[in-house]
Amino acid sequence: MESLQSDLLSPPPKEARQSANFHPSVWDDFFISKPPLPDINMASLRSKNDELKVEVRKMLIDTTDPLHSLELINRIQCLGVAYHFEKEIEEKLLKIYETSVGYDDLYIIALHFRLLRQQRYHISCDVFNNFLDEKGEFMSCLNNDVKALLSLYEAAHLYMPGEKILDKALEFSKIQLKTLASNMDPYLSEMVSSSLEIPLVRRGDRLKAKLYLSIFEKESICNETLLNFAKVDFNLLQATHQEEARCLSIWWKDLNLTKSLPFTRDRLIEGCLWTLLVYFEPHYSRARLMMTKIFSLISILDDIYDVYGTVEELQLLTDVIESWQLDNVGKLPQYMQHEFLAIYSNFKEFENKLEQEQNSFRVHYLKEEEKKISKAYFQEAKWANDGYVPKLKDYLAVSLISSGYGYLACASYIGMQDEISKDFFDWVTSMPQIIKSANCIARLVNDIGSNEFEQKRKHCASAVQCYVMEYGCSNGEACKKLMEMVEEEWKILNREFMFAKKNIPIHLLRTIINLTNAIEFVYKDAQDNYTDSTKNMKDNIIDLLIEPVQIYMDVRVTCPSSV
Repeated sequence: MESLQSDLLSPPPKEARQSANFHPSVWDDFFISKPPLPDINMASLRSKNDELKVEVRKMLIDTTDPLHSLELINRIQCLGVAYHFEKEIEEKLLKIYETSVGYDDLYIIALHFRLLRQQRYHISCDVFNNFLDEKGEFMSCLNNDVKALLSLYEAAHLYMPGEKILDKALEFSKIQLKTLASNMDPYLSEMVSSSLEIPLVRRGDRLKAKLYLSIFEKESICNETLLNFAKVDFNLLQATHQEEARCLSIWWKDLNLTKSLPFTRDRLIEGCLWTLLVYFEPHYSRARLMMTKIFSLISILDDIYDVYGTVEELQLLTDVIESWQLDNVGKLPQYMQHEFLAIYSNFKEFENKLEQEQNSFRVHYLKEEEKKISKAYFQEAKWANDGYVPKLKDYLAVSLISSGYGYLACASYIGMQDEISKDFFDWVTSMPQIIKSANCIARLVNDIGSNEFEQKRKHCASAVQCYVMEYGCSNGEACKKLMEMVEEEWKILNREFMFAKKNIPIHLLRTIINLTNAIEFVYKDAQDNYTDSTKNMKDNIIDLLIEPVQIYMDVRVTCPSSV
């Protein structure tokens, strides 16, 4: 197979084709040539990490006051070190849940509500009724309580369908926080502005950790032990993530896909960051490596369908993917052969690795998802070729699959070393409501963010165009309505997370939530930060994958040079 692939590295023929003019890779071989931390520094970090972890665990166990426990858990989660203390946190929250305490402080009630709902404890939104006046509005005495308003704002984002009081809470707290923005101390101001930008419960864990390492450092009374532990842990994790980026960069360079298919997006490292937002913990290293490979290959496939292939060629490609037989590869144009062989060989490699654990069955589910998404891509390509604008309902029936989030959800579980049953894969690939809502959020936010760029060329109509055509409104009105639909899907997603079958482990459900949260970052400010990764995406890659956190304590760390 390797010799066959090497014969296919020539670029596609130069007959008249579309081009999206994607910018080249920002990173190229950066992570291959970047020197790792010296072993002596890593040993020093690990030693300090172990020492501080013992202290933080003792702090967590010894904290008995419910409010202090909630605040400590919140900080541990914000700083990205909760994975070290899952058992202790679960025990604390269960005890708090089982102990009925009548709080009368909005800040405490909202914090209690959010942390318990995040753990799948169903707390009724009626706890906020006591803060309504006789007109059913939030009391005016709350208008200047920034801490309570921020706590309420964050809690309200865990709303579910029909929870009108949380709709009201979100609107009220958002208005008041914006009004007060210019009159806060710097510490609170940074917390508020970051939450208004991306709510805490929708900010990826690594992004959240980097942000709150900076914010909590500015507190007048700072928990130095916890903060230093989080800093050391961040840098240790970053070293692991850098090594993964190096291995993936070597794989990508050897694969040579974007050199032989120059019309595609070369976004390997951006895919690494996307995957980090799904799971960052060290025990998911293999899962990240596999998922990033899958992510990068599907991105190339998307561009083949979306930008370059003719309808006739795409029909052949769809048929070959459906057959999943190497004997049919010769029917494809050479540039398509290279992509299919890359997918086929990597899936085969996954099967071989997982066979040792009796988990090779997982790849079967991924193949079936590959077939589904290629058919959806092909339908959209035909619509684009015909200049057809479907009704929004018909468009979503196809584009919920082409959004790729059902595919990526399946991909995220392939390399996990947890025990995951066939029943779970049957469920997650059957388009359950939680996946349907995640797909819908991904599709609509993607379409709003990439609409302007994609419509500059011949392209399948987006949800924006479909809505405009169907309802006769402006682009702005369509985007506003679609964002309202996004929020309704978030409510459904929250409900499905809360009431999913009890035999589905919470960490598998959180993977879906985290995958959906990544959308808030990638399409921040209605911009496609994946396609154009030269600005916000680049800055965050530097933050999370390159620049270590400065540690002012007795840990000898020599930081390597950065971008």
